[in-house]
Amino acid sequence: MRSLALVAVCALALGLWAARATVVGPRFVFLWWNLFLAWVPWVLSASLRFTHRGVFFWPVLFSWLAFWPNAPYLLTDLVHLKARPPVPLWFDVLFLASFAWAGCLLGWDSLSRVHGELRTRLGATRAGVLIAASVLLCGVGVFLGRFERLNSWELVTDPLQVAQTASEALLTLRAGVFSIAFASFVGAGYLFTRPASPTAS
Repeated sequence: MRSLALVAVCALALGLWAARATVVGPRFVFLWWNLFLAWVPWVLSASLRFTHRGVFFWPVLFSWLAFWPNAPYLLTDLVHLKARPPVPLWFDVLFLASFAWAGCLLGWDSLSRVHGELRTRLGATRAGVLIAASVLLCGVGVFLGRFERLNSWELVTDPLQVAQTASEALLTLRAGVFSIAFASFVGAGYLFTRPASPTAS
């Protein structure tokens, strides 16, 4: 049921995009790509239950961690909100918020699935520590994506450049404040939305 709800929220977001496109043309096309990227960590987290051997589990988990910030990253696309006649501002609020909502829900459900798998394999305490670290790294990842324009796949294609850019950027006060604030939002949302059982499907 949760999976169907996620599909429904994404369909709502894309439906609002289509309605807007009929009035002013196909703008905000990047939201389609961002929404696709938000699904990548969800698919990876859902596949963890089939990786019974550790040799497969950990590579998939690290791939999930690299792509997971792409889901709540959609929240930052609210920076594009401004009056754009003839589209009413209230419509663009709902339009952009629907994509942000979809990204956050995908991220939280993805995190819940990972949490459940970690609890099963490592126990509650270790799983909790890793989830907390993942949330903090999510804040860092979103900062690097929004302000430094780094992409998840660059961790593979150009890891040295990513390391250099990240090490320089993360020394700034703005990076620290944003990363902690965003991670706090993601963590609070997860605590509120996660199911009673971390292995809920």
